[in-house]
This record gives sequence, structure tokens and C-alpha cells, in this order.
Amino acid sequence: MLKRIAVVGEANVDQKLAKAADEAGAQLVSMKPGAAVPFGSGAVLGPVESDSLPAALALASANEALLRIIAEAVDSREGLIHGSSARLCEHATRFAQALELSVDEQYALERGALLHDVGKILLSNEVLMKKAVLDYDDWLLLQSHTTQGADLLAEQGVHADVADIVRYHHECWNGEGYPERLEKKAIPRLALIMKIIDVYCSMTSPRHYRSTHASHEDAIAHLREEQGERFNAKLVDVFIDKNIGQLFK
Repeated sequence: MLKRIAVVGEANVDQKLAKAADEAGAQLVSMKPGAAVPFGSGAVLGPVESDSLPAALALASANEALLRIIAEAVDSREGLIHGSSARLCEHATRFAQALELSVDEQYALERGALLHDVGKILLSNEVLMKKAVLDYDDWLLLQSHTTQGADLLAEQGVHADVADIVRYHHECWNGEGYPERLEKKAIPRLALIMKIIDVYCSMTSPRHYRSTHASHEDAIAHLREEQGERFNAKLVDVFIDKNIGQLFK
């Protein structure tokens, strides 16, 4: 995941500090005094010297680790294998780079990947872990994890782009998804991207409600079959042509 550190005052983002941050895998973003913290910034520095950077990096890493703990807790409760959401995050990073997304978009996508199913912590075990076919009421409750998760993040002030990924990553290009049956360009683009990643990872990973899982080839065939129906066709082309899934089996 990208790390981002806001520095108060443009003059403070000097070449030496920027180089040190780059070597540590972080990006520095200048901000005006009193302005809102730029999206994705895990730490904020005032007038600084380069030796102040390690503390800011440690704070940014701690914030990232907290997101990963939350994601792992959600995965564990549903009985998913260790690192399932982290795997989505790896796919999100590669997909974002292949699509040449902006830094802000990549930040949102990576965090949306980790938190995409956070609403499931509010569902009962009877619904979440049910192995039998879900009845209509159960299915409605399961679908509600998207809105409950997005509302939960919004209440905590999480950036709207991340909340939108959580809310809309089960919408379909043809309007047959949920929770709002949006279609085509009415669906936020980052949610369309996350849908492809989520379906691919879900198909190729073990799940408690089935005995086997799909191969990479079968999952790619499914994306092709539903291209232009459930999924945005151009995004599927990039996912397949850039071999995003194969790189992170």
C-alpha cells in the first residue's frame, strides 16, 4: 500500500526530505497551514528536518496496520483464509497501476479493498455462516452489508471514495446488482474496478459454502462471459491483458 505524509508549508517539502521519503516508499504532500489534511495522509508534519521523517513513517505504518487488522478480523469471522483481504489489496495496487489511476484513486482503491466487506461485522452468524441456500430474507440481510459498511465508514469520517467502493462494489454494469441497482456510468468507477477484483478473488479462493474453488483460467473465462453485462468491458480487458490475477495467484 502507498504511504502518504502531509507536510505543512510547501517550503518544507525540500529535495532531501522528498528523497528520504521516496526511499522509504512514501509520498510527501504539501498542505497549507489550517487546511484539511490531504486524503490518504497517514501522518502530518510541521516544519521538519529529514530526521523527523521516521516518526511520521511509523505513524503512517501504524494506521495501515490497523486497517489490515480490521480486514483480517472481518475475514476471520467469515471463515476466510488468512490474508484474503490483503490479497485483494495486492490486486488493487497492480490494477490501479495498470489503469494509471491517480495517487488519490489508488489510495482509495487499496483501502476499499481492505474494507470492502466491513459491513459484515454487523451481520449475524446465522446469516453470514449459513451453508444452506439462503432464503429471501437472509439474502436481503446479506446484501445489506454494503450499505451498513459504507454508513459505518461515513460515520467515522472515512473518505467518500472509500465508502462508495464499500457501498457499490456489488452493483452490476447492466443494473442487476445491489444495493441500488445502478447501471453503467452511474456506478462509481472505483467500485466497478473493485467488483472485478472481488469476483476474481472470491472465485479463486476457498469459501465455507462450497467444496471447491475455480482455477485462474475458469475465473478469467467467467469475466469474459459477463463482460459488458455484470462488468465494465474495458476494465475487464485491462485486468486480463495486464495479467493482474495471474501475477497474484
